[in-house]
Amino acid sequence: MKDKKLENEVLDEMDENTVEEETLAKDVADSEGTEETAEVCSEEETEEQGEEKEAESSEETSSDKKKKDPKDEKLEELNDKYQRLFAEFQNYRNRSEKEKSSMFDMGARNIIEKFLPIVDNFERGIASLSEEDLKSPVGQGMDMIFKQMEKTLGELGVEAIEAQGKEFDPELHNAVMQVEDEELDENTVAQELQKGYIYKGTVIRHSMVSVVTK
Repeated sequence: MKDKKLENEVLDEMDENTVEEETLAKDVADSEGTEETAEVCSEEETEEQGEEKEAESSEETSSDKKKKDPKDEKLEELNDKYQRLFAEFQNYRNRSEKEKSSMFDMGARNIIEKFLPIVDNFERGIASLSEEDLKSPVGQGMDMIFKQMEKTLGELGVEAIEAQGKEFDPELHNAVMQVEDEELDENTVAQELQKGYIYKGTVIRHSMVSVVTK
């Protein structure tokens, strides 16, 4: 009986060991399956990342090819050259226009300056006529010619400088005499001896005046 009992205990112990071994083997198999699955996922992720990098590298290479395309470089070079030439031409044209305008104004000033003594003589001649002479055909003719001269000068941009009764301005007036006058303030133009003129903002001839001093 004891031997039989001992035999049963040994068999039971063997059965328990077998169950534990099977459970352990199953756990190991499951663990290995999980690791294989993780490795497969990792490999798939690595492959996807590799593909993305290859795609990015391919795009960068394509972009580099586009940037380094000889045709595009030549086109950009020609475009830059055209832009520079166009800018230089615009500058040249602007300089030419300014030079032409400056030369024209200089020539016009010279002509006007030489013409002014004729205007002065007409003005003096009319001022010396009596009222009776002014009504005569000769006097009326001289007056008409003088007015025509003044109109033409105005159309050319020539203006007479105001002087009589104005404050003396050395930029516009040339003082040749000093006079005393109780009715006028000091440094005031008492008399205009010769009319001055301005052409387009530039003084052609200063007014010749006498100035009040106290």
